[in-house]
Amino acid sequence: MGDRRTITLRLLGSWDASVQGARVQTGSRQQRLLAALAIRGPRPRHYLAGLLWPECPEDHALGSLRTAVFTLSRRAPGALVCHGDTLALSEAVDVDLHHLLELVVRPVASWSAERDDAWVLDRPGVELLPGWYEDWVVEEQARLQELYVNAVEERAELCLVHGDVHHALALARTVRDAAPLRESTVCLLVRAHLGLGNEAEAWRAFQGYRADLVRELGEQPSDRVRGLLEPLRPR
Repeated sequence: MGDRRTITLRLLGSWDASVQGARVQTGSRQQRLLAALAIRGPRPRHYLAGLLWPECPEDHALGSLRTAVFTLSRRAPGALVCHGDTLALSEAVDVDLHHLLELVVRPVASWSAERDDAWVLDRPGVELLPGWYEDWVVEEQARLQELYVNAVEERAELCLVHGDVHHALALARTVRDAAPLRESTVCLLVRAHLGLGNEAEAWRAFQGYRADLVRELGEQPSDRVRGLLEPLRPR
């Protein structure tokens, strides 16, 4: 992050914006415009108007967009740039979502246990705009969740391979909370518990997963999951 980035935009955990450390007071129009540009990137005005005010007539939606742009020009000067009919965030805006996306697409072997792992272990802190239910936000929430879960699972697997089982367990627990019905996640959790000799915890994790699976999907755990616990069954 360079000195030019004097505006911060937070979309993870909750929405927040500040200019040189002072919080920006905005309404929902301005919040959604900044979020849309951070998530979708530069877009024509007609696209943004239709995205943010889909139920409104086009002229009304464009009017709402103009109002949002004008208000932001007063409350967060320099946050937006206009190229012809296209609006974009300026390079002065530092967006936490962009940093997370850069992390989860990076090779997990390059992650810092102290910096990067500590961040992803705070699962509520990496949730995108919780409480926002617009279709375009929900779509991005699902995409980010998939990238996040895949990356944290891969990181936990790497820790198991290198014998850092305590760290693998912490990562597996975090990703289990994010995707409780995901088979690969419960497999990691069970393996981490077994790696630490926590047989009772491994059984508890399996039983909780089985109960969730039956309740939510009416299914039983696969042979892959049950096989992890097969050596513990009485002969």
